Amino acid sequence: MKKILVLTSFLSLIGFSQAQNQKFTVSNLDGVEYENNSVHVFNVFGDMTQDVTDDIKLYYVLKNVGNETIIAAGEVIEMTNADGEMAQFCFGGDCYYPVVKNYFYPNGGAHIAPGEVQSMYDYFANFEGGSDVVEYKFRFLQLDANGQELPNTSFYLTYRYEKNMGVSDVSSSISIAEVAPTVAKDFTTVHLKEDAKTNILSATGQLLKTVELKAGKSNLSLAGFAKGIYYLQFNGVSGKTTTSKILVK
Repeated sequence: MKKILVLTSFLSLIGFSQAQNQKFTVSNLDGVEYENNSVHVFNVFGDMTQDVTDDIKLYYVLKNVGNETIIAAGEVIEMTNADGEMAQFCFGGDCYYPVVKNYFYPNGGAHIAPGEVQSMYDYFANFEGGSDVVEYKFRFLQLDANGQELPNTSFYLTYRYEKNMGVSDVSSSISIAEVAPTVAKDFTTVHLKEDAKTNILSATGQLLKTVELKAGKSNLSLAGFAKGIYYLQFNGVSGKTTTSKILVK
């Protein structure tokens, strides 16, 4: 079973105002920064009796961009069709299971020195399957020396498992693009809700190619690209951005 990973991100004035005192960035393993309030959709779930595989992991790296050591923590604030028993939340190099809402992970927070990251191995993973949409909303925030939340430092991410996520969901999804297949050779098909500038990025975030695509269905050529993982970044005319991960075989 293969994964469709759709990174749906959008600008939020509310999120911006809430994070204005934030002294950290949140990115993927390649250093590509996530946007506050972005939603990350998976159509596969894990097996708790087996090792956790990358296709169900939402990786995140917190980097201290300030001039002083910060204390950062993670907190799950909402769960839909889940109780936390079938999820894993990793932060600061440690993984927690089951997941409890409204609890700071780790207890007391993790210290991050200026210019450093909390870990390169932190992720969220879901093991809850079925036909229902399963969703976890969590945030990263800063704490003071007493373990109390510092105001206006929250950064939000949402992990969503949706078994039937596919092309037909574009019209109802907050994403502006859907890509299928996500494992392709010569080309893949893109369905856009609006005109978009499309960047093809390497697994390390290097810009390789830019094309302009119109709303509707388009075939995106992958000719000349070596086997491996790439990211398709769609920057819509409305300002919304969607990034999809594909595998060129």
